[in-house]
Amino acid sequence: MKRIFFTLLLLLASTWLCAQDESWKIFDDSHIPRVDITIHPDTLKWIYEHVESETEHQATFRFRNAYLDETFDSIGFRLRGNTSREAAKKSFKVSFNTFIQGRDFLGIEKLNLNGEHNDPSIIRSKLCWDLFQQAGIIASRANHVKVYINGNYYGLYINVEHIDEEFIEKNFSGPTGNLWKCLYPADLNYIGSSPALYQNLSSGGRPVYELKTNEEAADFSQLARFIRIINLTPLASLPDSLENIVDVGNILSYFAMDVLLGSWDDYRSLMNNYYLYYSFEDRKFMIIPYDYDNTFGIDWFNVDWAQADPYNWPKAEAGFRPLADRLLQINQYHDLYSHFLEFYSQRIFELFLWDSRLTELKSMINSAAEEDFYRTLDYGFTIDDFHQSYSAQHYANQHIKNGLREFVNLRNSILASQIYYTNAPPIVYSLQYSPHYPLSGDSVEVNASIFASAGIKNASLIYKFSEAGQENEISMSFFPDTTLPLVFQHDNWKVSFLTQPANTRIYFKIKVTDSLDQTRQYPLDRWLIIQIADNHTDSVRINELMASNDNSFADPAGEYDDWIELYNFSNAPQLLSGHYLSDKPSNLTKWKFPAETIIPPHGFLLVWCDEDEQQPGIHSNFKLNDEGESLIFTSSDGITILDSVNFGYQSVDTSWGRIPDGVGEFRRVFPTPNHSNSGLGMFRAEIQDINLELWPNPLHDITKLVFEPVLNEQATLSIFDISGRKVYPSIQIKPYTSSVMLNLSHLQHGIYILRIESAKFQTSERLIIQ
Repeated sequence: MKRIFFTLLLLLASTWLCAQDESWKIFDDSHIPRVDITIHPDTLKWIYEHVESETEHQATFRFRNAYLDETFDSIGFRLRGNTSREAAKKSFKVSFNTFIQGRDFLGIEKLNLNGEHNDPSIIRSKLCWDLFQQAGIIASRANHVKVYINGNYYGLYINVEHIDEEFIEKNFSGPTGNLWKCLYPADLNYIGSSPALYQNLSSGGRPVYELKTNEEAADFSQLARFIRIINLTPLASLPDSLENIVDVGNILSYFAMDVLLGSWDDYRSLMNNYYLYYSFEDRKFMIIPYDYDNTFGIDWFNVDWAQADPYNWPKAEAGFRPLADRLLQINQYHDLYSHFLEFYSQRIFELFLWDSRLTELKSMINSAAEEDFYRTLDYGFTIDDFHQSYSAQHYANQHIKNGLREFVNLRNSILASQIYYTNAPPIVYSLQYSPHYPLSGDSVEVNASIFASAGIKNASLIYKFSEAGQENEISMSFFPDTTLPLVFQHDNWKVSFLTQPANTRIYFKIKVTDSLDQTRQYPLDRWLIIQIADNHTDSVRINELMASNDNSFADPAGEYDDWIELYNFSNAPQLLSGHYLSDKPSNLTKWKFPAETIIPPHGFLLVWCDEDEQQPGIHSNFKLNDEGESLIFTSSDGITILDSVNFGYQSVDTSWGRIPDGVGEFRRVFPTPNHSNSGLGMFRAEIQDINLELWPNPLHDITKLVFEPVLNEQATLSIFDISGRKVYPSIQIKPYTSSVMLNLSHLQHGIYILRIESAKFQTSERLIIQ
């Protein structure tokens, strides 16, 4: 059973997973697309003369393959990479939204065109991304492209998916978390408790831990906590703390794959080239792999990576790597890591599994590589080097120590004799349950990935219906799915049980015993909780509406449509299946909510009123009348009216909402779809004009911001436009300040976000300048 589940999202960060994601067409690798960049010759010359510049220059981009022929003017174009900036065959960054904000290419805002100048095969990183995908590890997509600049062939490139907020939305169910790009020397060593220490840590003029999402909030507190735990927690109690904040299975899978790929330009060997993602929904950190051209036998350190010890992985630069060095001292994690090494070696990395695919890819790119003059310039690689680099026989040239097939065969054969287990107690390394918010009487299915090197004797689910309630135990069944090479499915145990009455909770955990009679529970020090949903919906209210959305908030299709927001003010999830919305008192059943639509406790649900129900998101079959009308929310019986509102004339880009949420009277409010009408912080900032009344009149150039009550601590005030760009210098507000004067004369008409934050709180309010 699949439920549509909506979480409360931050202002300006409301996101939806697109129901029809066609970005796969950009990364299709059945043929080689052609990319054309048209740019002024003088600009191109300047770019090549200023290789360290991050400045993006306007150009025209055209993409052609079997599915697409798309042209974009005014794209951003610059060099990218590190050592490749000095190479003859350079790598490029393409940005579709630098000069035209909000624009994308099938949901993709940026492309990385990598020249692979140090890889004579021009395929190593592409193979890595494909193998990560096969292993079920979240990673970029990639394909070969032929790049032309001003009509001249610049060579065969690899087009690698950019890791950003769009990537997060496509790959994570909780897409609003914090994403850090971690570059050398990102060793995750503890340097102090203050988040600012990690925020300000730099190398060569760039951040070591660079926050790539939610930049305005700049919250490094979870990263600082993560680093403190992995460094300072005593080893004996580390699993208790670690598994609350880290996806251990993800981390160990990443380490195992890097061993197989011979990747040293990573966290473990060079403290470089990875992303950390912290999900606000799961409250856990994960690693996302990044940059894989230095693999499959490429070496600059006189290390034989095909024979390197997976438990004492060579360090290209000496130093402590707590996330690897400490984790692998714990026997349970050692054995799970060994399990991943063995599984991936046999089910993913064995050459016979993908040798024919490698032959197909090489055949497809042969002519493009032969014509690639830039391929020869940096290391003198000939076309023979290109062909021989795929060899199963020994091949070496400069930093290339093995042919591709040669490396794979060597790595697998040697690894088999290196892997060992410690007979550690069992471990549960992945757990899912569905539905996430079941109804009373629903069957809940729990799936857990469990491993023990000695074998599993039995597994069971322990549950209770209150914190102090009686514990019950039911057996789990081994239920592997071996159709795909996904280790967590091969290790799957499963159980189902029926829920209890609504508004109750189920507390549960997993208990496992191995064949050596060693028993462990997951989680180690807490209970997992399932909240039973309510389908009576007495606590759901119409909370806000906008009947004239000209340029305020766009729906998932990029259209500015009317919208209605509902709010659940209860402590239980609410099911809206079979309930109705209508703008006609004579037809209460005009539009029915989709099946299994749920609002979480104290959560919001947005309905777009545009008569376009095929678009992603929830869309009604009626529009709102900005001249005024009725809006009615009706029970599933089609008769009982649960809530209604009559509204009059609505101004453009303004909304009509309740304060407080769900229970207050309707009045004009700042538009806050999927967000509280009452502000985010501990206080509410009331904004009023010196000379004019704020609402509905526009703000004046000189505006007074009044704090009710008086602000009693130091804070920072900033103003951003709706794209998140700061448009007003930050102001430091002293304690016990009652008001601040703002000169807004330089701001154009539009909608802005005023943010005030201190060490203890953060609040955001909307400004409308007309």
